[in-house]
Amino acid sequence: MMNLKEVITKRRSALPMLVWRLSIIFLLFSLQRLLFFLFNSSYFPQMSSAHLGELMLSGLKFDLTAVLYINSLYIMLMLFPIRVKYHLLYKKAVKIIFFVTNGIALAANFIDVVYFRYILRRSDFSVFSEFKHESQIWKIGLVGLAQYWYLVLILAGMLFFAWWIYGDHKSSSKQRSNLVFYIVSGVTLFLCAGLTVAGMRGGFTGTTRPITISNAIERVQKPIESAIVLNTPFSIIRTIYAKTFEEVKFFDEKEAEKIYSPIHNGYPAGSFKPMNVVVLILESFTKEVIGSLNTDLEGGHYKGYTPFLDSLIHVSYTWKYSFANGVKSIDAIPSVIAGVPSLVQPFVLSRYSLNEMEGLAATLKKKGYDAGFFHGAPNGSMGFDAITHMLSIQRYFGQNEYRRKEDSDGFWGIPDELFLNYCARNFGQLKEPFFASVFTLSSHHPYILPKKYENSFKGGPNPLYKCIEYSDFSLREFFREASRQPWYKNTLFVLTADHSLPSNDHREYITSTGLFSIPVIFHQPNSNLVGMDSTLMQQIDIFPTVMGYLKYDAPFFAFGSDRFSPTEHPFTVNYVNGCYQFMEDDYLLQSDGKELLAAFRFKTDPQYLHNLAATGDPLINAHFQRFKAFLQQYNNRMVENRLTIK
Repeated sequence: MMNLKEVITKRRSALPMLVWRLSIIFLLFSLQRLLFFLFNSSYFPQMSSAHLGELMLSGLKFDLTAVLYINSLYIMLMLFPIRVKYHLLYKKAVKIIFFVTNGIALAANFIDVVYFRYILRRSDFSVFSEFKHESQIWKIGLVGLAQYWYLVLILAGMLFFAWWIYGDHKSSSKQRSNLVFYIVSGVTLFLCAGLTVAGMRGGFTGTTRPITISNAIERVQKPIESAIVLNTPFSIIRTIYAKTFEEVKFFDEKEAEKIYSPIHNGYPAGSFKPMNVVVLILESFTKEVIGSLNTDLEGGHYKGYTPFLDSLIHVSYTWKYSFANGVKSIDAIPSVIAGVPSLVQPFVLSRYSLNEMEGLAATLKKKGYDAGFFHGAPNGSMGFDAITHMLSIQRYFGQNEYRRKEDSDGFWGIPDELFLNYCARNFGQLKEPFFASVFTLSSHHPYILPKKYENSFKGGPNPLYKCIEYSDFSLREFFREASRQPWYKNTLFVLTADHSLPSNDHREYITSTGLFSIPVIFHQPNSNLVGMDSTLMQQIDIFPTVMGYLKYDAPFFAFGSDRFSPTEHPFTVNYVNGCYQFMEDDYLLQSDGKELLAAFRFKTDPQYLHNLAATGDPLINAHFQRFKAFLQQYNNRMVENRLTIK
């Protein structure tokens, strides 16, 4: 009597066995989706089992597309009309192809079980460009494998199960003539090729457009839920040749300019006051870690992890509602320094990254400013040297310039305390007035502290928090050293983060906007630049706001707003999982770029429970018109290379 395995994997012809094996992978994809949700359930609060089931079902068509793409070579090898496909060596070869390709795909899905917490979406093809310059990425990968060993075991178990249940196939036509065999096999291949292409496209009709990432928002209640619907191989495959922007025309050009314009006219001639400008971009400094920006958390008892920043905020100008425009480190530099957000895909990895643009360094250069960028990682890391060169920052200070490579943490580069002190001492190499930007790195996975500080900080439930405390301590030392320098008193400091980091601790930050919440702090030593602003602020506002503070007296281009100007109305914009988010006044609007999907009052409805999109509120319509004007300006100027003033 045959056992269960023999019954299931009984030798059958190639086509039934092909369907059986693809079904196994299809099933494993669904199981991985469930595991993805379970491991990240804190980012999907109030998820009902019914809605989860709906999202799981919605994901099946994305799984089908991915499985067919991944196995397209395998399908052809299994169905090609040649008798040698039943030879033992041939069957072993295609079996290896099957497990290598599907093993990589299943591993990619598992990587996002963890990496999702850092980028808030499924990884796409840009991830390969983002980390291609990281010489130590293999070390970080090994640490990740050790840290999440249980996911490795689950993956191994899945692959073992697929191998065990794989089965064998045999010819059902050995007695047929060659003519009959080739006719039957050829027709089978032709029909299956058609079905495969239709499955890849997501439909069978001629009018069906191939499904894309944006189709994942059809059934979601919040954009972040699209990550449950999608799978990582699909997201990577669909973005290999993705066209980032398409021209849109909601209004004629003059009307769009009237509703929203990225052209800033500047102050009257002669108003400009030259000051040094230092912008510190703090790795992963989510707003949640800063106690003074969260005085209402935990019943007013929350202290946070940044005692130095708390003290600095009391003598600085800070915004209560401040947001990142992207979710990756490479999104931050164009946003912060040039006022150009990354929407849909990282701007620096898009086909438009070679567009003419200016930003803080290039604009201030017209006033005689020198400019430098400081990053303690190996030169070339994250492509920052290329990005900053593109933004007219001619002097780059990385690990090569620091010289003492033995100080490296062995993963990302020079720890913050050492490198920030190096920055404070070496800004003097720049001729005043100067613009300098620093990008920190210690508060980054795998969260390694210098040995002498391993037991110096209290930490918290997230391993990041000890590194945040260390980086905060490093900032204290930086300002102590900077205060001794001759350039210090005539310097405007801007502190912000590259991106937020999703929370596991406070539901206030597990929202569509909480996932982008970061600090933005303006500090001038011994000045009256002090206060807490309750209006909106975003990364792309930093460039025009600095220019406003310096009273720059000429026109310039930036997509953000001068937050010190009474005539420029604040808004924020970002993009996640196929959905644009636009905030203005106390409204949050969500859109696919064409239609209004949802609208909320984010101050009085912080969990976004009451969708007002269908209420007919004229204010919502007015805000949506402004969003469309922004999107038209953004897309069309990208496509037409109009990011400067001619």
